[in-house]
Amino acid sequence: MIVMKACWNITSKCNRKCRYCFKFNEKDLSLDENEKILDKLISLGVNEISWSGGEPFLYDDFQKLLKLSKEKGLLNYVNTNATLLNRTNLLDNINNIDKLIISLDFVDDTLNEKYGIGTGYYAHIKDILTQINESNFKIEIQLNTVLFSKNIHYIDELYNEICKYNIDYWKILRFWPVRGKALKEKNKLSITDRQFKEFSRKYQNKNQNFKIRIQNFDELEERHFIVLSSGEVVYSENGKDIRVAKKLI
Repeated sequence: MIVMKACWNITSKCNRKCRYCFKFNEKDLSLDENEKILDKLISLGVNEISWSGGEPFLYDDFQKLLKLSKEKGLLNYVNTNATLLNRTNLLDNINNIDKLIISLDFVDDTLNEKYGIGTGYYAHIKDILTQINESNFKIEIQLNTVLFSKNIHYIDELYNEICKYNIDYWKILRFWPVRGKALKEKNKLSITDRQFKEFSRKYQNKNQNFKIRIQNFDELEERHFIVLSSGEVVYSENGKDIRVAKKLI
């Protein structure tokens, strides 16, 4: 079977203020409108959706869309900061998810707070990962890390912590100053090509119980097509966003 993927930013709302964020800011659509977009994506051959935002769990009808997507035979990957998940609601919230993708850029919560990720963020993620490991949920777990000038010297510490958990993937994405806060912080947060190459050489042959994928932003551009929360479709080329003329709704 050929895998056709779509990245769908279901909402622009977010409860974090990460200084390196490059999210879009669009209006949200109703559940009815998004159900029509889901059917349109399926008609185009999409069978795997990477749900993102903003923070997707802030969309009021997100669970309904996940359930509907699953019923229609699609795989659901969810990119989240996991701050709205806890020990009480975790099982219900991940019931229709095939892969949970959690952002993690520092294990030092002083730095998480400094760069807008939030107070006690790693302590919370640690609790979520521990619960998932202890409960043996049948779900793939991926951690995503943005590699930028302020955390590149803390990656060893982060790696050592990640190795304590039973995860499936660790994806490291080079900081991409294409829009929003990330573009404003370009000069402060960017890393050089040399730094990225040295990092890649160091980590591409690491031996651990999960897979590591290191991604440059030019690799991201090659296949970075996004369905925005407004129903528009965007792809990025040469560091600029290009909006497809026709909406999905």
